[in-house]
Amino acid sequence: MEKLRGIKMVILPLRIERVAGLVLLAGVILVLASFNANAQNFADFNPDAESVDGTIPDDVIEELLAQEDRQAALDIKEDLPSSADESTYTLGVNDVIQISVMRHPEVSGEFRINSEGKIQYEFVGDLVIQGMVKYQVKELLVEKLSKYIISPEVTVKIIGYNSKVVYVVGEVGRPGKIFMQGNTITVREALIQAALPLLSAKTTKGRLITPSEKSKPIQRPVNVHKLLFEGDLRENLVMNPGDTLYIPPTMMAKAMRVIQPIQQPLGAARGTATSVMTGF
Repeated sequence: MEKLRGIKMVILPLRIERVAGLVLLAGVILVLASFNANAQNFADFNPDAESVDGTIPDDVIEELLAQEDRQAALDIKEDLPSSADESTYTLGVNDVIQISVMRHPEVSGEFRINSEGKIQYEFVGDLVIQGMVKYQVKELLVEKLSKYIISPEVTVKIIGYNSKVVYVVGEVGRPGKIFMQGNTITVREALIQAALPLLSAKTTKGRLITPSEKSKPIQRPVNVHKLLFEGDLRENLVMNPGDTLYIPPTMMAKAMRVIQPIQQPLGAARGTATSVMTGF
């Protein structure tokens, strides 16, 4: 019995050691397998591809959206007018400009372009500036003033836009002239400045009329309803100085305008007859 007990005491530690070794070996194998799987997944990962379940990871989506935002910002920047485009307005008769010469108030002030296209300027005399843009006027003034002032610093601003007009007539809130602050104006901008069409307007039958001295005026249809209420920018035609935008009335509005002049005298006569009969 003592011998068997001694053998058990020897064999038992060996079994425990073997089991522990197997458990340790299995753990090492699992760690290596997990590392290999992660490495393979990392190597095969494609940020543009979908995941196994058909969805795109959130970080990939955020990166794509950031790229789209950057591209959209670049596209918007390209569409914006440059500083040179802001000064393309050509000056004309009755426009008013402000000339500022640093440290020389005696040659600074506001000047209106007369019917000859000139301004009356101190020391220099009359200057023809009709048809010029601001930077051309500045260069001309610097050239002229350099004879009297060392390195003149000149600033030119347009403070009165009076030379270019278009006309909006018909069923709008404020029919009449629209003074342009550029060489052209769109139909939508002209309608906004004219206080938009009235309820009596037939907005689907607008017309843009371009006058001509040599032939018949050019008439182009404009569907103001599509432009204002449906956002169809194909109807947002460009108007040039002298163009007329006509918004016609509806048939109901025309009929009421024919009836009203007849209805008013009849109503007045009816009121007089009622007063006589009642003694009032």
